[in-house]
Amino acid sequence: MGALWWTLCGSLVAGGVLAAIVATIGTTAPKAAGPAARLRTAWSGGPGTQTQAARRRALLTSAGVVFVVVWFASGAFVAALLLGAGVIGVPWLLTPTAGGKARITKLEALADWTQRLSEILRLGFALEQALITSRKNPPPAIGTEVAELADKIKAGWQSADALRDFADRLDDVTADKACAALILCAVDPGPGLAQVLEDTAAQLREEVSARRKIEADRAKSRTAVRTMTLICAGLVLAGFLIPYTAPYTTLLGQMVLALLGVAFAAVLWWTRRLASHQPVPRFLINDPRSRVKQPDTVGERP
Repeated sequence: MGALWWTLCGSLVAGGVLAAIVATIGTTAPKAAGPAARLRTAWSGGPGTQTQAARRRALLTSAGVVFVVVWFASGAFVAALLLGAGVIGVPWLLTPTAGGKARITKLEALADWTQRLSEILRLGFALEQALITSRKNPPPAIGTEVAELADKIKAGWQSADALRDFADRLDDVTADKACAALILCAVDPGPGLAQVLEDTAAQLREEVSARRKIEADRAKSRTAVRTMTLICAGLVLAGFLIPYTAPYTTLLGQMVLALLGVAFAAVLWWTRRLASHQPVPRFLINDPRSRVKQPDTVGERP
C-alpha cells in the first residue's frame, strides 16, 4: 500500500513539474482564445455570425426571464433552473439536424451533374473538356465545388488529383462512387464511361429517395417527442402554481425533481443522436499509413 501511495505522489509531482514547464516556456501549438474571449465572441458574434448571435442572445434572455419568474412565483429553485435551461436546450434537442438535408440536396445535385456529364461525354468530348464544360450552369448545391474543379484542371492540375479534391469537398461515400469512376477513366481512359456515369446517376437518385424516406420517418418521431416535451414542460410550469406540488418545493423534492429533469434531458439527447445522420466511412481517401517519408538530405535512401 505504501509503494502505491509513493507512486501516486511521484506521478502528481511529475505532472505538476511538467505543467509548470509548459506554462513557463510554452509550446509550439498556436494559442487558443481564452474562455472570456470565446464567451465574448459567442455573445456579440463575428463576421457572418451576427444572426446566430442575435438568436443566441434572445434565447439566453428568455431563459433568464423564465428562471426568475418561475423562481419567484413558486419558490422552487430547481424547477426554475430546469425550465430556464429548457428554453435553451429543448429547441436544440428537437430541431431537426440540417446536416442530413444538406447532404441529400448535394447528392441530388450530384446526380444531375453526373447525368449531364455523361451526356457531354456522348457528344465526343474528352474527360477534361467535359469537366470544364460542366461548369456552365451547374446545380446550385454543388456550383462552388464544380467551379473549383474546372479551375484546377485549367490551372494544370492532373484530372485525378482535381477529382480527389472534388470528392474531399463533397465528403460523402455515395459521392465517392461517381468520383472513383471518373478517376479510373482519367488514369486509364477507355470506352463506356458515359454509361457508367448514367448508371451512377440512377444509383444516386435511388440513394436520395431512400434518404428522403428516412428523414420523413425521423420527422414523425421528432414531432411526437416535441409534443410530449411541450406537454411535460407545460405540466411542470402549471404544477407549481397549484398546491399539489408542494412536496417538490422541499429539499428532497427538489433533488428528486433535478434527477427526473436530468434523466428526461438525457432521453431527449439520446433521441436526437438516434435521429442524426451517421455518415458511412468514405473509401476514396488517402490512408496516412501509406505515406512515404521523403529523405531529408540528398543521397539518403527513403
